[in-house]
Amino acid sequence: RKRCIFFIHCNTHQTSGYIVPQIAPLTICPQTGVYFRSEGLILDDGEPTGNFLCGVSPSQDIDKAIGDISELDYADYELWDEIIWPALYHRVPAFGEVKVKSSWAGLYEYNTMDQNAIIDFHPEMENVAMVNGFSGHGLQQSPASGRAVAELLSCNGKFVTLDLSIFGFGRCCENRPIFEQGIV
Repeated sequence: RKRCIFFIHCNTHQTSGYIVPQIAPLTICPQTGVYFRSEGLILDDGEPTGNFLCGVSPSQDIDKAIGDISELDYADYELWDEIIWPALYHRVPAFGEVKVKSSWAGLYEYNTMDQNAIIDFHPEMENVAMVNGFSGHGLQQSPASGRAVAELLSCNGKFVTLDLSIFGFGRCCENRPIFEQGIV
């Protein structure tokens, strides 16, 4: 699926009196799914950069597979105009003065059944351990999933530290999806 990210700048010295977040962790609007986080550190003079990354996962009715790789040549500015910017402005009024500095479009790879990881041995190939399908969360979840697979391999196919059996391949074979509410 196609995903678009927007790199924005917000003037940190606004005449409106609104406060621009200096450092913002990943923040997700529960109503719209729009997310943002600060990009860059505080400058040497102590001033925040005013830079942010933001985006949204399109709703299921418009989230379609791309037909041609050239669709990744551009970001969908309709998402910015109609969904992202209004939600940002509603959450942080200082974002009323943002400027889009650049944008990016790319593919969001995922397990199409439930968009969650598969951590298990392959049922038909004894020497194949699967750790995939993370839906963009791979980097976040790699320390725990790496440890889990190490345990599967060294502890007779058992999880020791964290029981991640819910992510077993059997759920795919039996059509038992696990749905997460906070996917971005």
